[in-house]
Amino acid sequence: MEFLILVIDLLPLILLAGAVILMVSFLRAWNASQRSRQAQAEEQRRRHGGQTVLEWNGPKAQGAADPEFGELMVEIPKKSGSTGALFYQRGLVLNGRRTSYENLKDVVYHPGVPGRAWTLKQRVRNSAVLWLYRKKGFTIGIRDFSYRFDDATMQAIQDGLGFKHT
Repeated sequence: MEFLILVIDLLPLILLAGAVILMVSFLRAWNASQRSRQAQAEEQRRRHGGQTVLEWNGPKAQGAADPEFGELMVEIPKKSGSTGALFYQRGLVLNGRRTSYENLKDVVYHPGVPGRAWTLKQRVRNSAVLWLYRKKGFTIGIRDFSYRFDDATMQAIQDGLGFKHT
């Protein structure tokens, strides 16, 4: 009986310790994955003389080269209206905003969840998105409900910038 009372008294501490251990292991795994992705990006930079460029093996987009960013590699058109996302050799132009790949600390493609979404919240949560994490400033997200893209193209952009998913 005394043992049962002792276990009940210690149960919150045991659960708290388990939660802390689980959280620490999750953070360590996430940090290891990010370090691996950063190492791959650094290796890609070394191959190009310390400069971050988009390595693109697919068909190149038709368009004029940019004086600052170089040759146009990929264009992701908007579903409605104006010019979409323009991925050049050394930078990105999105909605008139220019971002050099040198300013990116991570690029992550989330393919999304297929199926019907009944609410706007579900639609946003289930949508495919290419996240471009900048060193300073806001994160850029290119979502499939605003742009026409496919999984292979987005994965190739992520891999082409050196941030390969492992």
